[in-house]
Amino acid sequence: MDILSLITNLTNNFNDTFSQNINFFNIESKIKSIGDNFTKDLYIQYIEYMDNQFAKSKYRKDNYTIKEKTFKSILTSFGWITFKHRIYINRNTNERYSFIRDLLHIKPYQRITDEAEYELTKYAMSENMAQAARHAILGEQVSRSIVSKKIKNFKGTIHEDIKRTDNTPRVLYIEMDEIHANLQDGTNKICPCAIVHEGHIDNSKKRKQLKNVHNFASAKLNYAELWEVIYDYISKKYDMDKIEYLFVSGDGASGIKDFDTVFPNAIFVLDKFHYKKWLKYIFKLTDKVAIADSYIRNRDIASFNLLVNIEIENNPDRSDYIKQKQTSILNNIEGIINQQHPEYKCPCAMEGHVSNRYARYITSSPYAFSLDGLENKLQLLVLNANKHDLTFDEFLTLKYGEDEHNEIVKHMKELTDIKF
Repeated sequence: MDILSLITNLTNNFNDTFSQNINFFNIESKIKSIGDNFTKDLYIQYIEYMDNQFAKSKYRKDNYTIKEKTFKSILTSFGWITFKHRIYINRNTNERYSFIRDLLHIKPYQRITDEAEYELTKYAMSENMAQAARHAILGEQVSRSIVSKKIKNFKGTIHEDIKRTDNTPRVLYIEMDEIHANLQDGTNKICPCAIVHEGHIDNSKKRKQLKNVHNFASAKLNYAELWEVIYDYISKKYDMDKIEYLFVSGDGASGIKDFDTVFPNAIFVLDKFHYKKWLKYIFKLTDKVAIADSYIRNRDIASFNLLVNIEIENNPDRSDYIKQKQTSILNNIEGIINQQHPEYKCPCAMEGHVSNRYARYITSSPYAFSLDGLENKLQLLVLNANKHDLTFDEFLTLKYGEDEHNEIVKHMKELTDIKF
């Protein structure tokens, strides 16, 4: 490689840029532009250098003839580049071959490198598809559909490393809810989601934080299957014999209560948010809400039903909805009473977690998802919520699947073992 010419070009570019119209209000953008151009020139020269070395190698002369030189334009993680490379003909099979495309793992009609896709994917872990399309690659913008298609076509999954803790808590909490998403076939997909945590970090703080939170969500697993995943996580991370109390909190949906298939001794607690909302819908007056709550907590079902019937008589236009909320409360009496369990010291607003981590990217999205695209997007959001730093190798596993990724790595090693 001719590094000296690159340095000379960099110096000349710098001098030309700052020899006229010096304006310190845009000095940063000028320096950035100079640096970006140098990076692209360096990459292009390196690619062409590698192609020249391959062309001169004994391996090439023994196996390939040179057919022609051609140009390739592709979007990299630092913008568009166009480079020149040779097309070869295999002496034995007469097939066309491009060493550079092989070295960079680029298909003949591929328009974006794997590392550029990696940047798009990392951005999509914490933002929606449109934001990733606009901002992931500095100075360039792709269409939202490209980001969606790339994520939809993931073939693999990331298995997070679960480290065994030496400090199993006496009390463990599981909060569960659901995410709603619009699918391309016009249906609404309900995706179960959950968090496991150890309670509050410091109860003295006004804004409480949860300790050792781990997130779960899926578009393809039902509640029962997600419970199996949660069990696998807890059994690997904690000594389950040391967990004295396991509280499961949620809105009372039947899928949430399926926890007893894996955690038969867990204690269900109805989410306070939903309970208060149901009471306030039935009883508009605060004093009646307090009275109804006391009836429920004392299992005085007859008095509660009498109070509800009075509301129905006074509000016949709301009777159907009042009865729905009444049924929901009656079906969750034990969960309501368990809100005051002496060991339940960490009520958690799961609605907030769903809103912050998923809903604004999934439920609030004006676009409809394919099932695969939704599952893969949720996987990225879960990794981000779990503060998982996605590596490039992990991205390749996501994109190609574990088996194909291993084959790619093996092939790359064979290419780099060629003596130039």
